[in-house]
Amino acid sequence: MIEGILAGLFRQGTTILWWICKLSTPDKLHLYEPCHQDLFDILSKWQKGMKDQMHKLPLWDDYLEIPSEHLEVMRQRHDNFNGVIEWNKQLEQYLDAINAIPSPCILQPCRLNFVLFDLKLRYGCEIVSIVRNPIDTWFAHFPYADIDHLMTMSFDKSDGDPFYTNDFYASLQQKYDLPPLCNFEQFAIVWTLANYYAICASDAVISYDRVVDKPAYEFMKINRKCKTMQFDVMYADLIKKYTHIYDDKIRRKFEIRFEQTVAEFGIDAYYDRVMHYVESV
Repeated sequence: MIEGILAGLFRQGTTILWWICKLSTPDKLHLYEPCHQDLFDILSKWQKGMKDQMHKLPLWDDYLEIPSEHLEVMRQRHDNFNGVIEWNKQLEQYLDAINAIPSPCILQPCRLNFVLFDLKLRYGCEIVSIVRNPIDTWFAHFPYADIDHLMTMSFDKSDGDPFYTNDFYASLQQKYDLPPLCNFEQFAIVWTLANYYAICASDAVISYDRVVDKPAYEFMKINRKCKTMQFDVMYADLIKKYTHIYDDKIRRKFEIRFEQTVAEFGIDAYYDRVMHYVESV
């Protein structure tokens, strides 16, 4: 049964918060990225206790606890859900299969921000969304890039973002007849709308920026708000402080471009609403 959703865009702290939630409530199944396009290829090679190469965590272990008949139905209904901005029958049937699992499940998707309200209505689940400052989120897309590569990928390229910005923007572009934009401008629109949709559907909102600043304090605040998830303060040390790669001058350049983009497309009020949650104490 889908009991809760811990949602957020890529690079917003979703993985480490999912891991802490899993450690804090081990009696539930914590299904990491159930809409990952390669999920069942990964599971075909996965053994309990293995660690993911990128995050160095046993991300997929809980899938091995799902009864085989339920996992097979999931496999049959699984599809590529990248860039989903509207509820659809394929997604519904896949999530219905997860909801049929006879154990309480917490899902951690990075691809479902736009349809969280649909999930809440259909499954009666708790929605907890994670937000993070957009500039830190974007810089985390290219954590090892030198400044020239960052600038090229941000302002000269319109594809090749490693965290699916282009997929989301392509869906929005088709629906709203949006113009071609560079990667960073696409990100400005996707980040704003995806996070706005998420906070509107949420029972609780976690500011990753605030968690990084005061993890134990923020965990105690979050725990008072959440019914299906907990974040034990004993794991607060797993939250690491930011390492700022680029100087303030570069950062300001991105901030200005981001604010110009959301203003140009008339979504600055949505941006302000999300930033309220990012920065709120």
